[in-house]
Amino acid sequence: MSEMLTESELSLIHALQIRPRATWAELAPILRATSATLARRWESVTERGLAWITAYPAPMTGAGAFTAMIEVTCDLAGTKTLVEALTRDPRVSSIEHAARGRDLILTVQTGSLHELSDLVLEELPRHPSVNATRTHTCTALHAEGSRWRLDSLDTAQSAAIAALENTPLQSGSSRPESLTDEVARALVRELTRNGRASAREIAAVIDRPASSVRRQLAGLLRSRTVVLRCDVAQNATRWPITVTWWCRLPVRAHRDVVEVVNTRPELRLCMSMTGPANFLVSMWVSSLPDLLRVQEWLETRAPSLEIIDSSVTLRSRKRMGWELDTHGRATGYVTAHGG
Repeated sequence: MSEMLTESELSLIHALQIRPRATWAELAPILRATSATLARRWESVTERGLAWITAYPAPMTGAGAFTAMIEVTCDLAGTKTLVEALTRDPRVSSIEHAARGRDLILTVQTGSLHELSDLVLEELPRHPSVNATRTHTCTALHAEGSRWRLDSLDTAQSAAIAALENTPLQSGSSRPESLTDEVARALVRELTRNGRASAREIAAVIDRPASSVRRQLAGLLRSRTVVLRCDVAQNATRWPITVTWWCRLPVRAHRDVVEVVNTRPELRLCMSMTGPANFLVSMWVSSLPDLLRVQEWLETRAPSLEIIDSSVTLRSRKRMGWELDTHGRATGYVTAHGG
């Protein structure tokens, strides 16, 4: 049986989902604990692989950037070797073992169509266990996991934590002049490994003055070019099941259906895609009966939506660059583009 998070741990993780880099001193009065207690609590959670904070370039912001969902069918005997190779591929941000219709579902992010084509047309087919692939290119990303929240804080606590960030967000074009693309990639790479890393810690790794890194890091975080995300081991929550619906929807109805699905707190991913299944919705649910209730709600609230297929995730091996063990806990191994 997987280890469950305590209520105090869940509250801390929920707080960090809202403000991943909030200081312990800022959070202490809101969570009714001391700074030292929160620090120890977070250290315990991360050491057990039950929560972690990562960073990645904001999806679909780079010129020519491509996000795709790739369904892979493969021989069971060679799946382990294939997954190990994909886990170490920075283009593959997430890997899921699926229950039916496909063996693996990969979330892939590349800097160009050529890079995506190389992976799909040349590299994957060369692996002896791969039988077939089916690629869905993302045309619009409507919701992703950084927006998902636990339900451990009350409304007043959530509002107080959200208010901790008083510096207005600016567009990516307002980055400090000294924040070159090379420096930005280095900062994102370190934040990917530890989203709460201090300027001094990052400076020591990238061999730059701490004062410069502090200014550059502040500029990067004020921009909308990077996403900070506090993630949690799914099996340690009350929502251990991932379900993905592959849907067909008239293009004119996409915006309205996005508004509908965005009201569900279970929502983890929603995107428009190319192909016969041109709309994808993925949620975390508490049980298989709950899955059916949510699907019934979706079909009722969005009658123009035709569900072509659905799949339940048997196991997640990698999530946004972080390798997971068989219980969905972070192993500490991270691979990502970093910019």
